[in-house]
Amino acid sequence: MLWLCLRLPELPLDAISESRSAGMLALTNNNTIEMVNSAAQQAGVAAGMSVTTAISLCSALELRPRDLKREQQHLENIALWAYRFSGDVCLCPPNAVLLELGASLRLFNNLARLYRKFISAFRLRGLTVKLGIAPTPLAAELLSYQNLSPASLVNGAGQLHQDALQKALSALPIGLLALPPKTLSTLQEMGLHTLGNIQALPRAALERRFGKDIAKLLAKLEGKQADIRPKFIPPETFAAQRHFDGGLNNKQQLRFPVSALLSELEHYLRLRQCVNRDLKWQFHYLNGSKEPWSLALSHHHFDRRSLIELVMLRLEQLSLKGSVETLSLHCEQFIHNELQSEQLFETANNSQQQQKTAQVLDKLRLRLGPHRCHQFNLQDAHLPELNWVLRDAHTASHSKLKVVAAAPSAASEYKPLLRPNWLCQPPKAISETGEGLFWQGELHLLQGPERFDGQWWQQRQTRDYYIARHQNGALCWVFKDCLKRQWYLHGFFG
Repeated sequence: MLWLCLRLPELPLDAISESRSAGMLALTNNNTIEMVNSAAQQAGVAAGMSVTTAISLCSALELRPRDLKREQQHLENIALWAYRFSGDVCLCPPNAVLLELGASLRLFNNLARLYRKFISAFRLRGLTVKLGIAPTPLAAELLSYQNLSPASLVNGAGQLHQDALQKALSALPIGLLALPPKTLSTLQEMGLHTLGNIQALPRAALERRFGKDIAKLLAKLEGKQADIRPKFIPPETFAAQRHFDGGLNNKQQLRFPVSALLSELEHYLRLRQCVNRDLKWQFHYLNGSKEPWSLALSHHHFDRRSLIELVMLRLEQLSLKGSVETLSLHCEQFIHNELQSEQLFETANNSQQQQKTAQVLDKLRLRLGPHRCHQFNLQDAHLPELNWVLRDAHTASHSKLKVVAAAPSAASEYKPLLRPNWLCQPPKAISETGEGLFWQGELHLLQGPERFDGQWWQQRQTRDYYIARHQNGALCWVFKDCLKRQWYLHGFFG
C-alpha cells in the first residue's frame, strides 16, 4: 500500500478567508494570537503574542476569532476534493487528509502525473500544502511535516526507495509522536531527540520503561500492526461558500465565485453519480444580514457553463442590499443518474436534445416566472380525454410515465391503433337521422367499431369508436355512447 498525506498548515486562515486577503490578518483565541498570515508576520506579529502587543506593533492588523466549525467544514471539502483521486480517504484533524494511492497509480499511470495534478489544483486554489508519502498512514502523516518531494522517496511506478524513506523517518523529531508529554520529556532528557534514536533501542526495553503505547506506535509506523482509520464518507447534502474581504458590490463580480462553487458541485455530483434539482444560494452581507434565493433546475446532465448563464440570469432579477461578504451554495435534492434514461442505449442526439429542452425550459421559467410554463403529459387513463393532462413544465419534466406494450400474440402481429391529433373537449353531439349522421355536414363511417368500456368505479362509460369522413373530406373520430345511445364527434385526424 502507498499512503499520501496532504497537510494544510494554514488551514485556519484558509477557512476564515478563502480569498486570502493581502491585508494583515491574525486569528485569536482567549486574547492570544494563534496564527498570522504572511503580511502580518512581516509586520512583526507572531503567534503566542497577546492581542494588545500585536495591535501595538501593527495598528492596521485585522483580528478574527478562530472558527473551528468552519475549519472542519473546510477540511471535509478538501477530503471531498481528494476523493476524485482515491476511494480511500481519511480525515486527520486538525489539518490533514490521508489517501491510499494503490488504485490511483493504475488510473494515472505514474506517481509523477498524479503529483502534478495535486500541486496544480492546490496552487489554483491558493492553498499551502505539504505532502508526505509512505507505505503506512502514520509514516505518511509524520513525513508530511518535513514536506519532502515524493520524487526523493518513490519512483514513477510507485515503488518506494526504502533507504531514503528510512533516512527521512529517522530524522523526524520525537515531538511529532502522539505520546504523553511526560514520556516525551523523559525521552529528550535521555538524549533521544529523533525517531531514529528510539527505533535503535530494543523494543522490549522501551515497553518495560514507557509502557505499551510507544511499542504500538512504532509497530503501526513500520506496518507491523494494523493502523485502521475511519474512512471519509461524502455528506448527503452539498454545501460550499466563498468569502470576500471587503465585500462585492457588483453582480458581475459574482460570476467567478459562482463558477468556482458550481465546479465544486460538479465534482460532488460526479462522485455520488447523481444530478441535482435545486440551487439554494445565500448572500451574507457585511452588515450581518442574509438573503436566500434559489434556482430550480430541469437538466438531466450537469453542464456548468449553461448553469452559470442561468445563475447570472437569475441574478439580473435581484437587487443587492449591500456589499456581499460571503456567497454560499447549498443543494439537497438529488436524483441518481441511472434513473434518468428510459432506454438502455440512449442515442447521443436524443440526450443532447433533452438537455437543450431542459435548458430552454429553465430560461423560460426565469424570464416568465414560476408556474407560467406548462406542457401536456401522458397519464394512465381509460378515456381518451383523460390521457393528457396540463402540468407545470418543471414538474412534468421530472415525472416519467412507464408505458408497457402488450406482447403480440402468435396469431396476429401488433398494430398501433389510429388516434386523432386533435380532440374536442367536450365531445360535440352528432345528429342521427334516417339518412345518416350529421355534424355541420354529412358523416360517412369508414372503420370501426373499437370498444371502450371502463370507469366502472366512478361512472361507467361504454363507447364504440369509428373513423368517419366528413363531406368536406376531413377524417373524424366519432363514437356512440352505448348507454345514452347518442353519437358524438371526439376529434380530427391531421
